[in-house]
Parts: sequence; structure tokens; C-alpha cells
Amino acid sequence: KWVMMNQDTRRLQRVTDEVRDEYLVFCPREPRLAFPEENNSSLKKIPKLEDPAQYSMLELKPRQADLGMNQHVNNVTYIGWVLESIPQEIIDTHELQVITLDYRRECQQDDIVDSLTTSEIPDDPISKLTGTNGSAMSSIQGHNESQFLHMLRLSENGQEINRGRTQWRKKS
Repeated sequence: KWVMMNQDTRRLQRVTDEVRDEYLVFCPREPRLAFPEENNSSLKKIPKLEDPAQYSMLELKPRQADLGMNQHVNNVTYIGWVLESIPQEIIDTHELQVITLDYRRECQQDDIVDSLTTSEIPDDPISKLTGTNGSAMSSIQGHNESQFLHMLRLSENGQEINRGRTQWRKKS
């Protein structure tokens, strides 16, 4: 699937039949999905992370190398910023299994960004007994998997850039 954006208004624009006919020759006739849609946890809605977050890394600044040819921060940089606020003990003891990002707005060179992370307790009877404050972390670490919710926001006004979810597996 693809969309077209008007560079002047920065809004999505309807793809005309003229444009579609010109570019359709480059597109496969049958859709090919990188991930099958059935039972795909990446399709699960990511809730908005509310402040205060358990973990944060504030005032991240894009470097020149973080920008694409349209002078917006590229997707790889967003992933790095999300990982900046993961607790070090998770980085040391777990490996990233799944990352899902939901982009909300573009980020440009002069923007300053906050990375926020909070543990997301899986739906099981044991974890429902724990709170969502710092004590939730210790209950999650007992399991082989950990899940976190993330938000990148503009430091200046709190506008959401993207939200995400990561799933981590304990290293063997």
C-alpha cells in the first residue's frame, strides 16, 4: 500500500487515476505482506502512554545524519530514541523480540524530543496482582518476557511524535 503527500501542505493527498496508472506498473498485482495479518500482535492498538512514565530520556536532538532527504528524522533514529529510555537492566538481561511503532507526526532537525517508557504488564493472573508503579518491574523480570509502552514527544509542547510497544525475551 502506498500514499501520496503534498509537499506544500504536508498532508496526505488523493492519488489521481493519472498518477496511479503511471506507477501501478511498478507495483505487484497481489499484495505481499512482510508479516501475515492473522494473529499479528503488531496490529494491536497501542495505548497512549500517560505521564509520568517510569523511565525517560529527555531532550534528544536530531543530528544531521538522522535526517532523510526531505530533512525529517528517519525511522531508524526513532527506534534508537525509543531504546534510549529502556532500563539498562533490561538491555543487559533481555533481547528485543518485537518492536511496533505508530507514527503520529514528523520530526524535524530543530525539534527536541523526549523518550518515555513504562512497563506494560502482560494479561495474566499473576501480573494483575501487581501495580503499575515501579514495583511492576520486579514482577515482570521474573517472567521470560517483558513488554514496554513507549512515547516520543516534542519537549517544547508535548505533542506526540510516535507511540510504540516493545517485547523483550530473557537471554539464555
